[in-house]
Amino acid sequence: MALPHLTSAIPFLTEAGLETTAYHTYKIDLPCSSGTTLLTSESGRELVRSLYKSYANIAASSGTGILLATRTWRASSAWAKPLNYSEDELRDLNYAAVHFLKQVRNEVNKTNPAVRIVLDGVVGPLRDAYEDYSSDEISVDSAKEAYRGQIRTLVEEGVEIISLMTVTNLHEAIAVVELSKEMQIPVAVSFSLESDGKLLSGLSLENAIQTVDKATDGYTTYFGINCVHPARILQPLENMDLDVRQRIGLIRGNASLKSHEELDNSDTLDRGHIPTFVSALKQVLLLLPGIRVVGGCCGTDEEHLTALAQQCLS
Repeated sequence: MALPHLTSAIPFLTEAGLETTAYHTYKIDLPCSSGTTLLTSESGRELVRSLYKSYANIAASSGTGILLATRTWRASSAWAKPLNYSEDELRDLNYAAVHFLKQVRNEVNKTNPAVRIVLDGVVGPLRDAYEDYSSDEISVDSAKEAYRGQIRTLVEEGVEIISLMTVTNLHEAIAVVELSKEMQIPVAVSFSLESDGKLLSGLSLENAIQTVDKATDGYTTYFGINCVHPARILQPLENMDLDVRQRIGLIRGNASLKSHEELDNSDTLDRGHIPTFVSALKQVLLLLPGIRVVGGCCGTDEEHLTALAQQCLS
């Protein structure tokens, strides 16, 4: 049975920048920028619950559904030591993240049964997303071993799709797709792009999509772009072959026009200019006939998501 956002006439929403909201707005320290740590305290869980419900209400008001993501972007075995967890503890947190998201979906559907919520099992890069490490430094097989336990846990607990977010390393992308195929679950691969519209390595988005598709027999359900302002990707999309553009089904834009380096070295949140963000996103969506999911990334919040829903999904 196809997931509802794959057959919907209107794209589904997904989240805004939950981790940047937690860190900058609510002043919660997030080791390694990992939202997983929010699930270890009652106050953290209540914040995540509140934001999940806010996002779902925006989707409901817009007449569409929403993909809500597990807080597991940095919860693969590669992040156990940096986060000061054992691998068993991190595995348990992956289970807890899905269980918690299921609880929230049930709570939302009790008050609004018409809201369609897809449980999105999110995984992320094995190293810092802003670090340029070549595919020579990590093989597909070693990446599969690093991801296998996490993806198995997410699938066993009941997520409906696996989404690899902010990836720049093609071996990691291929590994996640191959594992998802092995475990018979849909998978999305979303690349993080720089201000020039290319991956950190300088590879074009078009080449990245083609390489992953060729290596995995086109198993990826759709590709995505996240962690870059939508204005930065207009030209690369305009120059892209239509057959490749049709493979892009997800856009999650940053609020700020700043580069990753500028954002990484900033102590303050740049929420950008919402009308500029929405205007650029509308132009991007016109170039993507296969779009399925739209949302925000770093620096975006409920105001961005509301404006996006009202102006881009109507």
